[in-house]
Amino acid sequence: MGNYWRYSRSAYYSVLAALPLLVAYEILVIMTQSRYWGLRNAADMWIRTFLMAFELKAQHLTFVMIGILIVLIPLAKSNSSGVSLKLSYFALMLVEAFAYSLLLGGVLQSILRVSGLSAAGPGNGVLQNLALSLGAGLFEEIIFRVILLNLLFIVLKPLLKNKVSTAVIAVLIASFLFSLSHYVGSMAESWQLYSFMFRWIAGLLFTVLYFIRGFAITAYTHAFYDIWVLV
Repeated sequence: MGNYWRYSRSAYYSVLAALPLLVAYEILVIMTQSRYWGLRNAADMWIRTFLMAFELKAQHLTFVMIGILIVLIPLAKSNSSGVSLKLSYFALMLVEAFAYSLLLGGVLQSILRVSGLSAAGPGNGVLQNLALSLGAGLFEEIIFRVILLNLLFIVLKPLLKNKVSTAVIAVLIASFLFSLSHYVGSMAESWQLYSFMFRWIAGLLFTVLYFIRGFAITAYTHAFYDIWVLV
């Protein structure tokens, strides 16, 4: 088990674990919608809009993203020194993420009960909500944890000079923007201070998990938690 903790948080396992999330998400989107730009996770739409700036066609974007992940596999492996592929570890990762989602769900649901908020998901149907849950786990973690959090570290570290201060400020800002993103766009929710603070806390918890256990575990935990809420 000693290798499991190191392997499962490595870049190599993170990229490999992202592939089935992306494929399952796309299959569910295709199964439940007639339009390509139908009901999709907001973070997914941001990534697709960015990719279309390179004159890529909308119907090709899924294959482009799968191709990007495939290209990243050998790069991630080369940056994960001493990490080898063990299929049994992926089963353990699912179990671990499932357990974290239950623990996280208990904490967040307690906050909901205290604040009087409702965690009911939108009435989009089971398969559509399942697709949104997988998309949130994958794309929101890529944008707010992998990209934004690391970008904030790069920008803030020369300014603050202190590693601890940089980490705290970066985590707070990334979690703040994660919460704020739920009130932006065509599928935006109505603004509520309590719901904003709840999602900010959720973002903080996901960020702590990302620091401790890496992208793969955090993405699957996020997806499992959203499944409990939306499905």
